[in-house]
Amino acid sequence: MSAPATTFADSAGSIGNVDAVTVYESSSDDYAMANGVLSVREKSGTKRDYKWGGSLCPGRNVSAASISMLFDALRSQTQVEIVPSYKVGNGATRCLTGFKLSFDRPEVAG
Repeated sequence: MSAPATTFADSAGSIGNVDAVTVYESSSDDYAMANGVLSVREKSGTKRDYKWGGSLCPGRNVSAASISMLFDALRSQTQVEIVPSYKVGNGATRCLTGFKLSFDRPEVAG
């Protein structure tokens, strides 16, 4: 009898705002390591990077539509919050596997 395969769910990053989105084209020297980087400014003030593609995150690709949504969130800055989903890749890199975007509604004093 064999042991069941273990599947690890994606991990959720901390909530924050999109601080930067970097896309590397195939002609870039950085493309072999990562195809792109999402930088999130967490509520604590920490800046955390999530990468996709390349040797750091093989098989972890982000679609053009998702990249477009990330740029829209970047333009909206503090009005849109993001919770990235990731799996750990090579070199303990956080590899982006998805994200949740939500409108940041200010608290109303009652």
